[in-house]
Amino acid sequence: FILIFLALVVGSSLTLFAWRAGAVSLGGTIGWVSRESVLLANSVLLVVATAAVLLGTLYPMVIDALNMGKLSVGPPYFNTVFVPLMVPVLFLMVLGVRARWRESTLTEWLSPLRRVGAISVLGGCGLALYLGWSWGVAFGLALGIWVIVGTLEPAVERLRKPAAVPLSFFAMHCAHLGMAVLVIGVTLVKGYELEKDVRIAVGDTVTLGDYTFALQRVSEVTGPNYVAKRAEVLVKRQGEIVTTLFPEKRRYPSTAMPMTEAAIDTNLWRDLYVSLGEPLNNPAQEWSMRFYLKPFLSWIWLGVLMMVLGGVLAVSDKRYRRSAQATLPRGTASV
Repeated sequence: FILIFLALVVGSSLTLFAWRAGAVSLGGTIGWVSRESVLLANSVLLVVATAAVLLGTLYPMVIDALNMGKLSVGPPYFNTVFVPLMVPVLFLMVLGVRARWRESTLTEWLSPLRRVGAISVLGGCGLALYLGWSWGVAFGLALGIWVIVGTLEPAVERLRKPAAVPLSFFAMHCAHLGMAVLVIGVTLVKGYELEKDVRIAVGDTVTLGDYTFALQRVSEVTGPNYVAKRAEVLVKRQGEIVTTLFPEKRRYPSTAMPMTEAAIDTNLWRDLYVSLGEPLNNPAQEWSMRFYLKPFLSWIWLGVLMMVLGGVLAVSDKRYRRSAQATLPRGTASV
């Protein structure tokens, strides 16, 4: 599957490049301080980041295929390699919005960006202090606010003008804001997620942040093609009932491997996960259970959807389409 995916992606990219190669060498001079330079720098950084992720994904498979042992590449690798590459990408995104095509000046960049930088630093540090101080959280929030403010400020100025605004304008800003929402979501999840792996009996409670989880009962249920142990977990927040979760430990007759079916409750501000482990076979009839509280996890998906929407809007812009009449040869009549 991965080889087919790579063949499709690389093959389609090379085909597109070969098709449009004649348009690459257009005339004109492009300055170092210009929107083209920013787009080129960001493209290079994104390609390197993609290659780093691809290397971390495929390298263990290649090592295993060559019988050179087992190798696991986990979050430490991706956090060390991918995150530093994305920081300049986020910084350059704001510069690209403000830069002019062909040629720009440093003054056009630096003058308004001082205000954007000050708002970003103050906003990131202020929110981190309010939520619980962490240097990583403050830095991530500052980056997200940098993109939001740096994107919206010129957008408001543009919308105040009476000239028509193309669809690609909204596409660019929607995608950039989606990236900011994604960064804020990842920052808050990594900074404030909580997890507990406990031994719990019926009637016991577990506290995770502001939430209390009470194990009500564990019963046996039968599904279409499985039998399962199902736990009933009552979730309260500050004494008020939030929801009831039903995690399961399933066993399918076709396989001897048990499957864990986690119970999830999600909203815009947090996700709650509960997974049921194995019975501990002790006099207290305890079970192993795992509880997660992941704040703002939905913001990650929201950011991705906004970026996808930005891409859809961009390809829908009529300026990037050629009419069928324009592509007809001379002397050919249209019907």
